[in-house]
Amino acid sequence: MPAPPDYPQLIRQHQQPLLHWIQWSPEPLLRWLHDAEALSQDEYFALLETVPPVNQVIALLEWATQGAERSQHFLEALQELQEEYSPELQRWLQEKYPDKQRPQCPVKPDKPTPPKSQHKFLQKILGKKAKKYAPTPELSGGVHTENMSFRKAPTAQLKAALQRYRASLLKHMKQLCTNVNDARTCAHIEIRYTPLQLLDGPTDPPTGHEHLALATHRSRLLTLHAPRQVSLCHLLAPLPPKTQRPRRVALSGAAGMGKSVAVQKILHDWALGAAFQGPICALDFSCRELNQVPSPVTLEGLISTKRPQLQDVLPELLARPRDLLILLDGLDEFRHPLDDGTPSHWPNCPAHVKDVMRGLINGTLLPGASIVVTSRPCLALSRTSFDRHLLILGFQEDQVDDYFRRFFQDAKRAAAVRSYISGHQGLAGLCFIPLYCFILCTALGEFFPTGEVTVPSPPTTITGLYCCYLVTILGQSWSLEPGIRQLVLSLGRLAYATLLAGKFLFTPDELQEFGFDPQDLPSNFFNSVFYREENKHYCFFHLTVQEFLAALYCMATLDPSAEELTPCLDLWWYGHLDSSLTPPDQSSLLSSTKQLLKDHQPQWDYLQMFTRFFMGLLTSRMEGKLEGLAGSFSRDILGPVAEWLVQKIRGDTERRLLSLLHCVAELRQEEVTGQVAHELKDVNLFKVTLNPADCAALAYVLGASESKPVKNLNLSYSNIGMAGLHQIQGLLHRCETLQLRYNSLDQEAAAIEAEVLRSPQCQVKRLLMCGNCLGPAGARQLWEALRENHTLEELYLDITGITDSGLDNMLSCLLANSTLRLLTIVGNRLSEAGQRMLLELSHQKPALKVISTFDSDMGLLQAYLDWVEEIKADPDQMDSVKNVDALRCILSVLRDLDDAKARPEARARIGKLRREITTLLGEKE
Repeated sequence: MPAPPDYPQLIRQHQQPLLHWIQWSPEPLLRWLHDAEALSQDEYFALLETVPPVNQVIALLEWATQGAERSQHFLEALQELQEEYSPELQRWLQEKYPDKQRPQCPVKPDKPTPPKSQHKFLQKILGKKAKKYAPTPELSGGVHTENMSFRKAPTAQLKAALQRYRASLLKHMKQLCTNVNDARTCAHIEIRYTPLQLLDGPTDPPTGHEHLALATHRSRLLTLHAPRQVSLCHLLAPLPPKTQRPRRVALSGAAGMGKSVAVQKILHDWALGAAFQGPICALDFSCRELNQVPSPVTLEGLISTKRPQLQDVLPELLARPRDLLILLDGLDEFRHPLDDGTPSHWPNCPAHVKDVMRGLINGTLLPGASIVVTSRPCLALSRTSFDRHLLILGFQEDQVDDYFRRFFQDAKRAAAVRSYISGHQGLAGLCFIPLYCFILCTALGEFFPTGEVTVPSPPTTITGLYCCYLVTILGQSWSLEPGIRQLVLSLGRLAYATLLAGKFLFTPDELQEFGFDPQDLPSNFFNSVFYREENKHYCFFHLTVQEFLAALYCMATLDPSAEELTPCLDLWWYGHLDSSLTPPDQSSLLSSTKQLLKDHQPQWDYLQMFTRFFMGLLTSRMEGKLEGLAGSFSRDILGPVAEWLVQKIRGDTERRLLSLLHCVAELRQEEVTGQVAHELKDVNLFKVTLNPADCAALAYVLGASESKPVKNLNLSYSNIGMAGLHQIQGLLHRCETLQLRYNSLDQEAAAIEAEVLRSPQCQVKRLLMCGNCLGPAGARQLWEALRENHTLEELYLDITGITDSGLDNMLSCLLANSTLRLLTIVGNRLSEAGQRMLLELSHQKPALKVISTFDSDMGLLQAYLDWVEEIKADPDQMDSVKNVDALRCILSVLRDLDDAKARPEARARIGKLRREITTLLGEKE
């Protein structure tokens, strides 16, 4: 009987020819081995990050010789992927590894344990273990023999053309094609992409600053809709309970969130054979590029120009539309209207580019093809019918951590920077934006050269962060050379003018109108401050960079007199100028702003971040930190600023109030903060969704007046979560009325509030905690705290998950309390025994009104009827209600209620409330 082949020795003996054959395209081989679980995730990413590719193959070949199992996996992968490589490799396999059929990837166990690397070379590459992204998982049931879609091509010519096309895509798509040159280890397409959120329909265009709006909306989605997150590889897969695949998918997201990266990732994974293997060909079009195409044009012409590898097989390829995947990137940037004209029907018929675009989206052109459209939320997206809508969420916490580790290539240094940011929520608020993470790492890395702060005073505000970022890019302090100073101001003027006009893309001619030629820009400005598109258009590196430079220009040209400062602030706040106002002089900021606004009227919502930057830069200039760009101000300027802020605080509520709080937090001047805090007697942020950064701004401002009580802090339906509650924890004891209803809080919140009630400084008289998952343990903690409290008069615990066990210590604790006058505890799952305990409390403490059932108080019944009408009209409020299953809890309690004993009027309202909730839940009575 012949001895089994020594595959490790075979690989060693032929290491040089294998290296020669594989080095031009190692990626498919690496991915196959990872998906077969032969390569651990650590090994896979470490190899991808190794350059040049020949070193990847050297390391892989050494890995493959470390045991029979590894060598067998390696040869199986080569056998499966042999068509990716040269005929010489195929002949070598036939001779040395003669299998008639391609082996399939081994079936994955339910809980695979990735193999550990034992080889010193790979261990050296890998370094310390750290959490990483998972690569795109395959669809269930998929195996590698099914994943090479080009094999389904009906002719050899088409198959060969698709092979060349795939090879070209893999060559150009493995590194991120974005407007940032971040560290090499952050740039591999396999490593960086973000999860998607399934939506019920198109999202409306934001009415304000899109990144701030997304930060708000995102916190709600992550808390209340986490089960609806979808991996990119499932973009076109049927999702339960549906069994049919979507044909038209809309993928939306704010600027800089990764829409174009998602398109690149789809192309890469299709070419790699890792996902999207239904279509035999994937084609992409950029709307920015299509804007430059002269009409008429044919679809065949567009494809031939962009993908010449397919030119000779286009008629055959386009005759199979159901086997095609079409990616249309940036619908919001398409300049032509899609609601007029005639959609194109034939790939070879000339038509206006908008008709070709419309034909692809509507399905008259290439009917049956899968279409994926990316866009910022816009009207064109909402007017088109799609089978599925998804939102790009951006980085989550583990992905932010991974980005930092890869950027710095030093775990200790990355952890130090990340820890610093986590301790300053004002900096952390936009970490979900990939480009913002680059700004953070670039600006803060200099302060942590060894993993510890060796340079004093890292920035604590977002304005300080962007100042550090720009100084780092310039490679010098603000003591600029005259040419660089003028360039910064010219860029700032461009940023300001285009921000007021709502414009984000510029032509070379438009740049020259603002005093500079893009050819004159220093190389360090590109891909860090300014970016050149492939279609010869320019844009700022990120919207926030444009806003910062606009604010910097305004600050550098501002006259510190109240005659100019206050009108400018009013302009940015209200979106218009007093027509009777005469600027101090024709060269003033106010005068130039009036000139820029001839054809535009900016909206406050879109200038929120700009205004925050302006306030922060006011402090920078006053403290002399802009020396070289602008002279310093005296502190006298704080008088008009404080007066303006106080005036606005008195009249604004909800989201405008929140924006003012952020302005004060960026200004960071104690005397101004104190004056503003003194005016905040009633803080109404009802239904304003707050993220931890918002809560940090609120805590900073209110913290400036520690001795003064807050009459009413209304954060109901703000979805602050435990992270937000931790930010404001230090000021809760000062709130006479504290409204925290429906805020995604849990038992820990009850423990925090119990400590507040025990505090000798506690001033809380009314506490509303309805609609939070406090549970029985949380209730017991609150009762125990009330034994010692001498301020609380009203406590609202409706729908908080309290059961009978949550009442164990209630009677003894509340009998010892002398101030509580009202307790509402309806909507909790209490048995008859629990209700008897509450009844006993009422008997022993008649001065305490206890409302535990809906039939015991007519006012409560009417309040809940009004509440149902309210949540019908407000989807966000409905989300908060659904999060704690409030409607079902109430309905369950109502169905258990013996309303025969209730008064007729109460019985009628109970019946109506029951019917309304049943209808909302889609159930039958």
